[in-house]
Amino acid sequence: MHPSPTALTEPIPAPETAEDAVMSLMLAVGRRMRQRQPGDEIDYSAFPILKLLSHQGPMRLSALASVLGLDASTVSRHARQLEDRGLLERTGDPDDGRASRVTVSEQGSACLAHAFATRREVLSHALDGWTDEERETLRLMLHRLHLTLMTHADQQDSQVTQTTTTGQEATA
Repeated sequence: MHPSPTALTEPIPAPETAEDAVMSLMLAVGRRMRQRQPGDEIDYSAFPILKLLSHQGPMRLSALASVLGLDASTVSRHARQLEDRGLLERTGDPDDGRASRVTVSEQGSACLAHAFATRREVLSHALDGWTDEERETLRLMLHRLHLTLMTHADQQDSQVTQTTTTGQEATA
């Protein structure tokens, strides 16, 4: 009998550093979150657009692309597909009558909520054997890491802007 192609032949070694552990976790979680889940109506690649719009409200496609760090043509293509499926709605831009904004439709909000709920279940199942205290510690540590990463990213963005504006390397 041959082992399943997805079966590991050796146990995964414990990471040597916290950084290695975070990177391994991100790869594993990313892989699981991108997998199609029962009842999914949207592709995982649409999640960032829908999630951002659900929090920020209507935005121009150019602003959406900028915030997501994606090419405008990529965001435009995704938005068009989501709009065709009734998940996004286009509205006029009150600041510029020639432009438009996109926003999440009721159907889009429902699809996003369902997609997040099914993925939350995957994570809940993975944490089934954890105590409440362990889960709370994990929550706090991950939130702290997230805030630190976002602050670091903001500082890097500021340095890049400063370098681009002055033509010289910025120092922090």
